[in-house]
Amino acid sequence: MEWLKSLYTEVQDVIKKGVPSGWPGLQRVMEFLWTKPLCTEAMLPLASCRAVGGNAAHAVHVTAAVVSFTAALRFLDDVEDQDRPNGLWKQVGPARAWNYASALHVYCFRILNMAPLPPDLSRSLIQLFVDSSFELAAGQDRDLAGLTRTIEDYWQTAEMKSGCPYGLACAAGAMVGTRDRKLIESCTLFGHHLGLAKQILNDMESIWEPQGSSDLESGKVTLPLLSLVKRDAIAQNADVVKEILETIDTKEFLIWAALKEREKALAALGNCPDIEGRMALEAYITGMFGDIDSLLLKAGGRN
Repeated sequence: MEWLKSLYTEVQDVIKKGVPSGWPGLQRVMEFLWTKPLCTEAMLPLASCRAVGGNAAHAVHVTAAVVSFTAALRFLDDVEDQDRPNGLWKQVGPARAWNYASALHVYCFRILNMAPLPPDLSRSLIQLFVDSSFELAAGQDRDLAGLTRTIEDYWQTAEMKSGCPYGLACAAGAMVGTRDRKLIESCTLFGHHLGLAKQILNDMESIWEPQGSSDLESGKVTLPLLSLVKRDAIAQNADVVKEILETIDTKEFLIWAALKEREKALAALGNCPDIEGRMALEAYITGMFGDIDSLLLKAGGRN
């Protein structure tokens, strides 16, 4: 994977280059993007570009835009949840954190405009980011409005909130590497199922290994809790709800569901021509599960 790591510095240089000079506060907030290791999502557009037979170096600007987009989403998510004591919202206040997140969202379009790409491809990429932004925001609004009441509701919200941004990251890289719509769709589908798997694992972690307030304490209705849809009842009886979930093997169900999404994601890559690119994407989703043999054993009771 050295070919991937060698491009990360170039991605960070692109991010740093375009920061508005007249806004020191934004530069301070963004410094972690070029002084610390990039988020794991940075490899998705690079690997997708290579997987479809393209030159991953051509996807550096697109990757920088995805990194900025991802940072914006995480800042916004922190503002909405306010469950991480070290979040930006805690350091500068919710209003300023929202403002910085909005600036980072806009910044991803600035990066795309800087990209040395054919004009028609630039327009298509910008449209992809615009469409994905609307879909993601709509999914987040569904979540905030408490519209997740059934299994169907959950999957719709998860597809918009998680499947969409991961699909975007992979599609953007693939679009730089090829004009073959089938290959682009394969990478988009991989990202979509990757995002769903990640959402399921996050739901599991937020109950059994939360960082900050758990979903139970917040009264959030996630996949494990769809049989208990009253938010107030969930929050008031968090310990009892957790005990019930453990009794009915909910964790094993979540592992099984996430592994099914992994299976679909890997199947989507079947026609991508570059082995190194495919291997990088496969390693990403497999590594996300940790000890996968142990997880497979736990989920072995389902088929």
